[in-house]
Formats: sequence, structure tokens, C-alpha cells
Amino acid sequence: ILQLLSPKQSKLVSILGKMPGWDGGATMKKEECAKLGYEWVAVESSDEERFEVLPHCASYIQVELKRVTDGGDHDVCIVQGIKTGVWDDVKKTIFWLEGNDQQPALDA
Repeated sequence: ILQLLSPKQSKLVSILGKMPGWDGGATMKKEECAKLGYEWVAVESSDEERFEVLPHCASYIQVELKRVTDGGDHDVCIVQGIKTGVWDDVKKTIFWLEGNDQQPALDA
């Protein structure tokens, strides 16, 4: 799940951008976010797979990885967007948007 951070989460950019999530990077990222008061939570994707995400992101995009290519100092992931979702603060999970559902306006 691709997480688009909200403006309030901007201080996490340096943590989340340091290293890729694989090879142990995901654990380090969660620990560093937690030190700043941003705990990750387990949620289900639209096809009922389990993932850990940051609550209150501006948007969530469920993606399907198509391939990974070398981008020099980065890995470049080619993905297909499957669904978009928003944080449901009442149910403490992602609400996956359907058809004509619209993303609510982002609070700064």
C-alpha cells in the first residue's frame, strides 16, 4: 500500500525516505516513526490482505507490483494502482473507495 502523507506527517519524510522497506528497512522505519509518536497499525487491503500503515495519511493506494528496475541510487518500482482509500477514524482502518466515492478534502 502506497501511503500519501498528510501535511501533519511531513516530519516523517526523512525517516521514510532513508532506505527501502525491504531488507529490514520497514522495521527501522516503524521504530523511528514511533519515536516521534506515529505508531503503525494493522489493516486489511481491499482484497483482505493484512498490511501495516500509518493512520491519518492523506490517501492510501493499493498497488500491484509489476517489476523493479535499477534507478541508479534508487530501486524504481513499476506498479498498477488497484484501489484508493482514506483513513476511517471511527473504525481505525482504511475505507476503500468504490466507483463514484470521492476523496474528502485534506485538512492542513
